[in-house]
Amino acid sequence: MTASCAPRQAPPARPESPPFPWCCVGMLLAALVLPLPIFSVRCIDPPVLDSMKLKGVIKRHYYPGDRIDYECYRGYFYVWPYLLSATCEPNGSWSRIEEACLRKSCPDPQVKHGKVVAPNDTFEWESEAHISCDEGYFLRGKPIIICNLIGENVSWSDTIPHCEKIYCGQPPKIKHGKHTNSYRNIFEYNELITYSCDPSNGPDEYSLVGQNKLICIEPNKWSSDPPLCKVVKCQRPFLEHGIMVSGSRDKFSYQSVVVFECLQGFYLNGSNLVFCGGNDTWEPEMPTCIKVSSCLYFTKNSLNSYNLHSFIIFSNKKRKNIFTAI
Repeated sequence: MTASCAPRQAPPARPESPPFPWCCVGMLLAALVLPLPIFSVRCIDPPVLDSMKLKGVIKRHYYPGDRIDYECYRGYFYVWPYLLSATCEPNGSWSRIEEACLRKSCPDPQVKHGKVVAPNDTFEWESEAHISCDEGYFLRGKPIIICNLIGENVSWSDTIPHCEKIYCGQPPKIKHGKHTNSYRNIFEYNELITYSCDPSNGPDEYSLVGQNKLICIEPNKWSSDPPLCKVVKCQRPFLEHGIMVSGSRDKFSYQSVVVFECLQGFYLNGSNLVFCGGNDTWEPEMPTCIKVSSCLYFTKNSLNSYNLHSFIIFSNKKRKNIFTAI
């Protein structure tokens, strides 16, 4: 047996670790010790607009660079090219933003033979339209309609009214009389018909009492009731202590006029003129003649002179001044 005398080899050496970068340690410590950066400026509250509202999640605070978006309120529509967003500026204000939405409007009502008035100068929702017709036409429908907002849409509260031409039917027939154009059944607006009485078979003629002319003014409506053809006779008027100074005749028919005056020493109480009315009576009420007496008296005035008064005393003890003189 032989033994080897070869020298022993040393085990492989461990590789040396690279040197630690101490500069990184300093940066790490600085990051732990120094506070995180903060904003020194914060924007005021977002602008409040009449036609728009903030869109999305609303934050408690906004800082430079933050952006906010708006959208139109219900009942409004966007008008290009206005902006719908704003940005927080470094000075704490917001970038310029203006109203970008307008109220929705109902379509303009079109009314033939009529006119439409907008009291608020607009037909936006919650506004009214007032509608009327030209002369000779009448309105079929409501004269006032309102623009309503329903959901996201607008519409008028009622159907748009329209104007129709005015016609009247045949006017009423009257006993003992007739009217012009009696063969027609339809009359247009402002057409006129005239009534007259038939000849009488008796000793007294018929009088036309009422309006003899009627005009078509509204659908199937004439300007007044039809007149009457009748015999009107008033009794001969008598005024106690008075005389008839004009209008005397044998018969007093419809609208015969009589004028009275009182005898000397009497005062006329009422109208001195009366006429025979349609009910066979005198109109206005017959006057009366009242016995009077005249008196004179003096009163002293502020100028140390005297006023002369004259008055009459009626039989019913009422007094009426005639004149006053200085």
